[in-house]
Amino acid sequence: MSFALDHKSLLRPSEIYQTGIQLMYELAQREWTEIVLVMIVEQIANLNVLMLFMNPQPPDMPHQLQVMHCVSSLYRALNVMTDGVIFCQLRSQLSVRGLQIGALSITPVVEKLVVAADDPSMSLPDAPGELGMDSGQIIDEADRKFVINYSFYGKPINSKEVSMGVVEAMATAAPFSKDAECKELEAISPDGGCGIFIESMPNNRQIFTYKYATKALKLLYQKIIMPQKRFGDIYLDLRYDGQPFGELRMLKFVSGAQNSTDRVAEER
Repeated sequence: MSFALDHKSLLRPSEIYQTGIQLMYELAQREWTEIVLVMIVEQIANLNVLMLFMNPQPPDMPHQLQVMHCVSSLYRALNVMTDGVIFCQLRSQLSVRGLQIGALSITPVVEKLVVAADDPSMSLPDAPGELGMDSGQIIDEADRKFVINYSFYGKPINSKEVSMGVVEAMATAAPFSKDAECKELEAISPDGGCGIFIESMPNNRQIFTYKYATKALKLLYQKIIMPQKRFGDIYLDLRYDGQPFGELRMLKFVSGAQNSTDRVAEER
């Protein structure tokens, strides 16, 4: 897998993450080994970012682009941009045994709207000080029986750690069928500063599946974090038809932790 970045065509980090998380969510709803024959396109209204996967192979060829390749490529692309602190137009070739099976393209929707490096929107805000105990409720517009009660608490977390933490959690869920029961899911952002923990709870009306785990992650980012521009410790009480059936915690982690087995949540 190779990446080509155009440093002259800069894109807003917030728009890259929002579009990338939406695309990762869409991929997580598909089967892991599903062959991608038709181009996958993601573009959120009013955001100047377009992401797409293409498969150049004829349908009768033995090696084909699969959902697993798309998830891996998108994850690595977002990580490359985060690590390099450069959010810009990107193209990636996906190959198996030297044969190109697909390509990922991240481009501006409108070239003339590309931003300058010193534009304030090129950086994501971080919540200052303590977050307080603000709380609220989100109702899933696609399924109004699915309700999220949330509470911010504790300490702020670096915005890019939060964004990549959500990406990591989505990618961790992607190999599982969306209809499979999700008893627990743990994910740590690549740099180790943000941990996400999801657990199911007994409910005789609705099984907590990966569909709801990934939907909770999407709604957390799109409907709670980004509108408020608040990045930090948060607890989500996940309910279906009025009954709790899952919970999600996002926590600030100790910097410098070595791996997922020895990282521990920072004491408050």
